[in-house]
Amino acid sequence: MIVTPPPPPGTTDPAALPYPDDADVVIRRAASFVGAHGIITLLDKLRTFIAGDIGKVLHLADTFAGHSALTDAIDRLNTAQLKLSSAWHGDAADQFATYAGMAKPILTQNQASLVTLTKTMSSIAETIIDTYKNLLIVIGKCAININQLGGKIGIAIGTSVVLPPLAPISFKDIADALNTAFATFWQDCLTLLGGMVTDIGKLIGNRIELTTIETTFTALPEVGTSTGVIGDPARWHVKPGASQP
Repeated sequence: MIVTPPPPPGTTDPAALPYPDDADVVIRRAASFVGAHGIITLLDKLRTFIAGDIGKVLHLADTFAGHSALTDAIDRLNTAQLKLSSAWHGDAADQFATYAGMAKPILTQNQASLVTLTKTMSSIAETIIDTYKNLLIVIGKCAININQLGGKIGIAIGTSVVLPPLAPISFKDIADALNTAFATFWQDCLTLLGGMVTDIGKLIGNRIELTTIETTFTALPEVGTSTGVIGDPARWHVKPGASQP
C-alpha cells in the first residue's frame, strides 16, 4: 500500500494538512494483528486532536485577532465629541464630555489587554500547528516502516496475503519487530505532545498573564444620571453663533 507523505514542514494552513487515513489504516491493521490495543487508542486520540481540537484553538485566535469593537467604540466617542463640541454646550454636554474622557482610557486599556491575549492565543495556536505537522510526519513514518517490515518478513500485515519470505521467520519475530516500531511511534508521539504541553504552559505563564488581563479588564462606568441630564433636551444649549443641528 502506498502511504501519502505529509505536506512539507513549511505548511501553516491546517486545511492543507488532512488526516493521513491511509497511514492510520496501516498502523491499526498491524496493531490489531499483534493485539497492540494501546496503539489503536492512541490513534483515536490523535485523530480527535488533529481533526477537532486544533480547530477550536485557531477559532479562538482568529476571534481575538479580529476583535475591534473596543477600538470602534473609541472612534465613535471621538466622533460624537467633535460633532457636539462644535454646536452644543451646557451641563448635559459637559457630562457627556466627562464620561467620554473617563471611558476612552478604559477602552484603550481593555483593547491593549485583548491584544496581549491575542498574542498568547496566536502563539498557542502556532505551537499546536507545529505539533500537528510533526504528528502527521510521525504517523506517516510509522506506516512506512510497517509496510517495509511487511515486505521483509514476507507477509502483508493483517491480511491473508502471504508474500515470498526473504528468510524463515516466526510469529514472535513478527510481533517483536512490530512492537519495536510501535514503541518508537509511541515515544515520538509522547515527546511531541509533551513538548507541546510544556510550551503552552510557558506561554500561559503559570496563569499570571491571564490573571493580570482579567484584573485590568475594567468595566465602563455608568453615564450617570443620564435621564436627568444627558437625556434631557432642555439641558443641551446651542452655542452662540452656532447653527442648531
